[in-house]
Amino acid sequence: MPNNFKADCAATAIGSFPHLDPDSAFGLITRTLPEIPCWPQLPKRGIQEEMCVQYTEGMPFFHLIPEKKKFYLAIHDDVSELESLYEGSSTNDFSGFAVSPGYAAGLYAMEKHLSKFKRIKAVKGQIVGPITLAANLKDEEGTAALFNTTYNDAVIKLLCLKAQWQINFLSRFNLPVIIFADEPFLSCMGSAFATVSRDTIVNTFNEVFRSIKSQGAMAAIHCCGNTDWGMILDTALDILSFDAFLFMDKVLAYSTDVRKFVERGGILSWGIAPTTADGLEGIDADSLIAKMEKGLEYLSQKGMDKKVVLRNSLITPSCGTGTLTVAESEKAMTLTYEVSTILKERYGLGP
Repeated sequence: MPNNFKADCAATAIGSFPHLDPDSAFGLITRTLPEIPCWPQLPKRGIQEEMCVQYTEGMPFFHLIPEKKKFYLAIHDDVSELESLYEGSSTNDFSGFAVSPGYAAGLYAMEKHLSKFKRIKAVKGQIVGPITLAANLKDEEGTAALFNTTYNDAVIKLLCLKAQWQINFLSRFNLPVIIFADEPFLSCMGSAFATVSRDTIVNTFNEVFRSIKSQGAMAAIHCCGNTDWGMILDTALDILSFDAFLFMDKVLAYSTDVRKFVERGGILSWGIAPTTADGLEGIDADSLIAKMEKGLEYLSQKGMDKKVVLRNSLITPSCGTGTLTVAESEKAMTLTYEVSTILKERYGLGP
């Protein structure tokens, strides 16, 4: 964790936005994420920007048919990509594993907009998490990479290199870098992944998190459902991002693990603003603040100092806003900004 980084309830976002144009997305980001802007994933631009495709350039045996919105894995005789992947992994050479402009228009638009942020204290990027990607990449028989040793190890190695390349790209701004691993499939723990052991999952995350931290960045995980939070908090992550609108009680039930995490310097990223059309109806910042205060009071009863928790907290939407309309995305992001602003003023946090 960079010594000069203080969370102090700053607002950031999970990553996806419904806009087609990155400049339009940055208009919203500039207004609502003054301290920790993220680059926008824009899945409505095409399948290349969908989270399970966006980081697949250089994935061995990967086949993409954009016009059919189809992708799959198929082993073939040409193993050059596999050799390049393992060579890059063994030497920490991420130079050949860029995310190209056609796959991340928002990332390449970031430099143009960053001068607009006068209170900026970090920049945020993101990758898809290794469990979610390995569960979504399947061979022609429908078997997920998660259950194929060759494919699964390639996914992990690829995401380590993609994260390191992205950190290097974002480091040009001379600010602390945060990388979120987006892991919606963790909410399937106990069903589809019943055969995947806890140790395997923890080791997988630690390989990715340590590759991120080796480049001086902060490693985060985001899960917008419920999962085994004790298992996640047992990894080497720096930031835990969760859906505080729907699952706050599920996360805070692990109060002992949460306390240990915060005491070692970990940051809680509260996804308090809803990201569904139904959830946004009739919601305002005051109601979300009241919801957060209940969670903070619960942690206080468990022996945690409320202000210490808030100093080690970020505020986000509960998930990405890429499936919403632009107007709904603007509401979710505005609520995020308002909650962040109120908490900072109420508790005297940061600028």
